[in-house]
Amino acid sequence: MPKGISILFATTAMIAISGCSNSVPKCGDTETTDLVKDIADREMARQYGRDFASLFSYSVEAIRTTWTDEQTGAHECAAQLVMSASNTGQSDEAPITYTVELTDDGEEFFVNVYGL
Repeated sequence: MPKGISILFATTAMIAISGCSNSVPKCGDTETTDLVKDIADREMARQYGRDFASLFSYSVEAIRTTWTDEQTGAHECAAQLVMSASNTGQSDEAPITYTVELTDDGEEFFVNVYGL
């Protein structure tokens, strides 16, 4: 991975919840981590261009729930975002935090990702 790449996250994305459950997805749920990876990919593309961003894949590891709001069910999470470059095979990781919360109507959830 090229040196000097720093990813700054303060990006939000949402997804409609499928199924009957109106509970907030947990920090480590697949739908949550898939959205975190999508946000990372979009942010990389925004900062460096789509061609450069397409060289990377992402994984979310060492996921921890750091706080849950008992009233709303919203979660604050911490994890390591691992970025792997397909052209070199190198990977790097960055500590991230993110929140997961439902909209008031319970139909969608939002994920906000923050990084270094």
